[in-house]
Amino acid sequence: MNCFRFFDFKSFKEVDDLTFDEYRLMMRALRLRQVDMDYRNHLQAFLNFAVKAERKTGKNKSRPVYNTFRKFFNYEKAIEEAMDKNKKTDRFRGIKKFLEKGGAAND
Repeated sequence: MNCFRFFDFKSFKEVDDLTFDEYRLMMRALRLRQVDMDYRNHLQAFLNFAVKAERKTGKNKSRPVYNTFRKFFNYEKAIEEAMDKNKKTDRFRGIKKFLEKGGAAND
């Protein structure tokens, strides 16, 4: 049933032609894809939280840490970094720096 449910098989012939080793490999790949989807969902939840971050600017006042989308995510810079295969970067360095300073609590 998994072959039809997860691998979009259309006939029993496709299932019969599949070896057990191939099936186990496909199931492992499926589990890894599910982990990747979970990672992406958790990343999205974190980014939804991060984009709402605020910095205190005075008594009972605050302003957004990211007042433009570009400050939150610089698309052009991300493209440049993606094109440089050897460069490793921390995607959350801005958030990390903000939190190391104490976040909104100490501003």
